[in-house]
Amino acid sequence: MKARESAERMREMAARVAGTSLPAFLCFTNAAYRLEWFHRLIAEKCQALLEGRLATSKLMIFVPPQHGKSEIVSRKFPAWALGVNPLLKIVGTSYSADLAQQFSRAIQRTIDSTEYAEVFPGTFLNGQRAAPGVQGGWIRNADQFETVGFGGFYKAVGVGGSLTGTPADLGIIDDPIKDALEASSETYRNRVWEWYTDVFLTRLHNSSRQILIQTRWHTDDLAGRLLERECDSWTVVSIPAIREDRTMKEDPREIGGALWEERHSRERLLEIEQRSPRTFAALYQQRPTIQGGNIIRRDWFRHVSLSDFRRRHTGEPVVFFIDTAYTDRSDNDPTGIIATCRIGDDLYVTHAHKVLMRFPDLLRFLPEYVREHGYTVRSTIRIEPKANGLSVIDQMKDTTGLNVTQTPSPRDSKETRLNAASPTVECGRVVLVDGAWNEMFVEEVCGFPSKPHDEFVDVLCYAIDYHLFSQFRPIDLSRLSRIVY
Repeated sequence: MKARESAERMREMAARVAGTSLPAFLCFTNAAYRLEWFHRLIAEKCQALLEGRLATSKLMIFVPPQHGKSEIVSRKFPAWALGVNPLLKIVGTSYSADLAQQFSRAIQRTIDSTEYAEVFPGTFLNGQRAAPGVQGGWIRNADQFETVGFGGFYKAVGVGGSLTGTPADLGIIDDPIKDALEASSETYRNRVWEWYTDVFLTRLHNSSRQILIQTRWHTDDLAGRLLERECDSWTVVSIPAIREDRTMKEDPREIGGALWEERHSRERLLEIEQRSPRTFAALYQQRPTIQGGNIIRRDWFRHVSLSDFRRRHTGEPVVFFIDTAYTDRSDNDPTGIIATCRIGDDLYVTHAHKVLMRFPDLLRFLPEYVREHGYTVRSTIRIEPKANGLSVIDQMKDTTGLNVTQTPSPRDSKETRLNAASPTVECGRVVLVDGAWNEMFVEEVCGFPSKPHDEFVDVLCYAIDYHLFSQFRPIDLSRLSRIVY
């Protein structure tokens, strides 16, 4: 008897906690729910938005596909919010009316559950929990349902659908774009934007709150346009599938760690990246790039087969450019390397590579790498003097006998230097020798400055300046953009 009473008291306590905590509610209403750190973070941000504790009244959440964002934001959060305040008026939208209705039905199932009744006994819908005398006047269907006795409601609508006569205290947009085909269509992106401004926003008032959750298909998607126009009005939670830096203090992962290893392993994520780096960067890392490139466009690079390069190559020296990591820690920035060769008036990039290595391992790796990729007695290895670059130069000079030197310290920003170098690429003077590394190299250079790493940008700028403009020295890099080829 005492054990049962104790269990009942613990159950009552858990129900009370679930009524004040969305993360606890997720677990209480689904005993099998596995609450990962990022699930908790998303739930806490939603709750803070509802309670007015965020710095803004608008919340964007960018999370990779199949990581549970819709379960929290579009299925559980509206049910919890209506329990906290059954007068609340909520609009939930997605790219199609069918998906919006699926969210609506999921919310209704949660509200109908016995667990929900334990947490919020005063909030219920027209149905089994409603007394016979009050059932008739309360709406309940897939498109809209009301809280019995209060008149709060949830309305589901697809992007493009009508919201006439529907005021909203909380508006939730879950993936306004279905796939890459829609995202690549400027017509469709404009249609989403017009619906947002002409329909969705007209149903909000001064105290309304907004949530936009999506994966980033395109720089010009709904999130991109909003951030360009009103960045300071939104609180943004962006969680990549693989951690690349330490900007998010709540993220407990080491650099390179998968977000949900149990469900989506790092190995599987890297396979996805290998198949389509651009798609992976956008959907999984939340970093879309402009189609074709930002400063440098993809189609500006010329390509040549390895056999054709060997026919053209008549002994010109291969020169290596290296951008070393800032520390000897393997979880920091990678070291970027390119092998280059000038033939006639063109710069050939014969190979590009990145490594995450500690200082001693890097010193052992570099001699092997350069010899494997064309180093001869006429070659030079040119290393940027920042970070541990000078130490690498000194150690390699002392221990390898290789021709190692430092590149000039740049006076301009990376963006200025790449803009200065861009006419050279545009006129077809940079040629990539075909190889598995091509896509990784092009993706980073063309994605700059929206990519988390820019080692290839650095070494490409050095290579262009060294091979193609050394005869003009001394020269100010900012003047290169004005040179006519």
